[in-house]
Amino acid sequence: MLTSNITDYIFKQAEIGEWNNVDIKNVESVFNLKDGSLLKVLPNKIFFLSSYSDIINKRVLDSVSEEDFDISQKEEIIQEYMMNKLDFMNDKKLAISNIINFYKSNPKFILISLENSKKTINLFLKKFIIKDNIFKFRFLEKALLLLWLYAYKNWLYEVDTNDSSFAIIDKGIKRIKKSTSLLEAIDKT
Repeated sequence: MLTSNITDYIFKQAEIGEWNNVDIKNVESVFNLKDGSLLKVLPNKIFFLSSYSDIINKRVLDSVSEEDFDISQKEEIIQEYMMNKLDFMNDKKLAISNIINFYKSNPKFILISLENSKKTINLFLKKFIIKDNIFKFRFLEKALLLLWLYAYKNWLYEVDTNDSSFAIIDKGIKRIKKSTSLLEAIDKT
């Protein structure tokens, strides 16, 4: 797995505009890692943001306590999950933006990012009990993915605040609850 030292180093390179020059083998040598050990985790740098997203997702999932599940409404837990994820990534925003801008026309990167976003939403929803209707659950998963991608895009280019992205998440979840019965497909554990 990627360590915080390695991710910080790679993000620093992206932040100063050196993403094009980042090479996984060079990162291994900077950190005196065995030849190929980082490549097992990160086959090439196009997977870096997905790997980082997995780290952040674990951190966010750990931040939503069992008590939150007991005392909060489903929609509040979903909102907390998405907002925490943006908050935890905030100090890397410039580097993330530079990496995304570097790959903006690369279909492979876009597919990797979409697949990772779908996977992280799915992992979060597994914290809930899926009721009978798997069809509704899949639609909820897609609706939350679209909401996440819209809020994430807004967050990337928002200056010095997460307020409008948080508002997007809040309004999106309220709209899903009010306009659909998709939240009925899940129940708290």
